Amino acid sequence: MATNDPAESPFALLTQQLQSFGRVLGIHASAIGQARMNGDFKTAKKTATRTNAKKVNKASKIESEKEGAWHSLPKEMRESLLLFALSVAPAVRQAEKKALDKQRLVKKEKQDMLRKRKLIAVQTEYANALTYIDMFHSPAGWKTRKEARTKFNALGSKTAKLDAVKEQIRIRVIGFGWKDLHHPWSKDGYEYTSEELLEYLLTKLIPEQAKSKRGIPAKPTMTLPSRKQTMQLGTKTLDVVDLDAAYKEDKEQAIEEAIGLRDRLENDGKSDRYEKCQPPKPKKIDSSLEGAKIEQLWILTEPDGTKVRQWYQGKVVAVKKRSKVRIKWNSECLRDGDLEITEERFLISKFNKHVEEGWRFNVE
Repeated sequence: MATNDPAESPFALLTQQLQSFGRVLGIHASAIGQARMNGDFKTAKKTATRTNAKKVNKASKIESEKEGAWHSLPKEMRESLLLFALSVAPAVRQAEKKALDKQRLVKKEKQDMLRKRKLIAVQTEYANALTYIDMFHSPAGWKTRKEARTKFNALGSKTAKLDAVKEQIRIRVIGFGWKDLHHPWSKDGYEYTSEELLEYLLTKLIPEQAKSKRGIPAKPTMTLPSRKQTMQLGTKTLDVVDLDAAYKEDKEQAIEEAIGLRDRLENDGKSDRYEKCQPPKPKKIDSSLEGAKIEQLWILTEPDGTKVRQWYQGKVVAVKKRSKVRIKWNSECLRDGDLEITEERFLISKFNKHVEEGWRFNVE
């Protein structure tokens, strides 16, 4: 939309100079436009205006227009000003260049910082989606409608049912990237029940897993900032090919960093994919656990006194009374002096808990 705002005048005059003279420096074009707008070099013009007819002999009155600031100065001052401007021009240009370079550097740093934040957010989302895909392929995933109903009904409390069905929806929406099928937990003050969310899972999400529809992705998708995709006519230019190759390389590197990010978060104890991949809590410790691959958390003391949490992996070879089980530990977990087979106690209250003697199934 056109505007006659005074603030737009300098830009209009700058544009005119650039269009008229082509490869002229912006600082020069801007200076010329500013001088024209201010009338600094305007010369005096004499115009005759007819006086009122009632005045004597209809004489003409000569009026002089106001001269620009440059021509209003004495000749000696103009020459002195010109010599001074020529003498300081190189230094002024150099200082201006440094200021512009500094401004561009700060702008680039801000853009790089913003891009880095966006990249970290994308990588965090990708790492989270990886965990949800792992959940789907683990005992924690409800893969079919029949399995979903069975596991849902097996849960005891309403809270457990609500939390479980929400996780199953997150697996599809976040893990599979089906954001268009997101279902809110509440709307207009009304909170959806676990049964309503289960019905949505059964009728809308699980059917989309069929190969004839969306299918189950092997890995999440990652969307990075890229050039706009437009209709192509003819052959791609080398510049476009190079841009596409660079985007592909950046994407592969970002995915590798996202996988590394998830590993670092797990090493720091901020997340745990295996905790999310656990099946429902067992109702009791009995012979059904025999042969199961498990892991148990122990707190070890290093020679320097440092406390270290370590999950030990093994296999249940026998179940005894009073929740005691006999475990054969994996050889790579044993330290000097450790027994290969020990008898430990599995408390249901410590299932999938990050506490000493906490235990869970090995779903790796």
